Amino acid sequence: MSHHPQDAARHRVGIIYMSVAAIFFPIKDSFLKAQDPAVPALLAISFYFFVQMSIGFCGLHLTRHPSRTNPFAGMTGMHLLRSMTLTCSLATFFFSLRFVPLSTAITLFTLQGLFCIGFGRIILNEPIYRRHLILVACAMAGVLLVAKPDGSAAGFGFNLLPLLSGALSGLYVIVTRKLGAQESPLQLVCQDGATASLSVLVIYLVGILIRGETIPPVVLEPATFLVPPLLAATIGMISSFAMIRAAQFAPATKLAPASYLEIVSGALIGIFVFGEYLDLPTITGIIICLLYTSDAADEGLGVDLGGRRI
Repeated sequence: MSHHPQDAARHRVGIIYMSVAAIFFPIKDSFLKAQDPAVPALLAISFYFFVQMSIGFCGLHLTRHPSRTNPFAGMTGMHLLRSMTLTCSLATFFFSLRFVPLSTAITLFTLQGLFCIGFGRIILNEPIYRRHLILVACAMAGVLLVAKPDGSAAGFGFNLLPLLSGALSGLYVIVTRKLGAQESPLQLVCQDGATASLSVLVIYLVGILIRGETIPPVVLEPATFLVPPLLAATIGMISSFAMIRAAQFAPATKLAPASYLEIVSGALIGIFVFGEYLDLPTITGIIICLLYTSDAADEGLGVDLGGRRI
């Protein structure tokens, strides 16, 4: 673990960025969760990403960034992989909000820090210690308490969607780090927004074509269709920008503790906005997830025992 003063300062900045992102993520999600169920989820998600792309494009022009004329210049296969992981992660998460309480979804999603361990090893060759495996096993106990595998296969399956989203988000963080700190966050947001908006829209249109359906008339009601994703994308721009900067400034193991502020923020919004009061098993699962995933980031995911890491 590096103790260079400049590295420490950069890591602190990254942790601050992650804290901001973690607080704003559930606020953004609450607008989409509050949207009328008559609005097709995929269509709302596509519009959400389109708005974020537009905001990023305007930001490039306001800052007179060199990529403002073509935000896709220099886009490589790694950039596309990064954008697609974000697309799958957020689309899965937003879809799950139609069926899963916000506090439950946020708790399962924030286990992305544990997935960062595995993806960090595969992509960035970061070491995995014995302690990691113990922490993962303990955190999974918390996941089961929150997801509640109570014999309802459909309900349990929906509850696992945020967990899948968290895994994809962990991959997104690691790929963002691999790209390096020289990448413009606004340019990356443009690339993400365009990739996600177009791919989700194509999936939706192909789906209704196969089923022989038509686009519902609710999309012609601006207050119902446009306002929730517009507000979500505007607030989500803060969290997206902060997440990118956090990944550029600090390793995922340093960022994990701050990311669990999402659980607190999501639980408070779920209680006070949606009336999603938590039962004892869910509260216990949240506490377990907080304890073990926060501990997983302590001292770079390892413990010194006589100069030896475990």
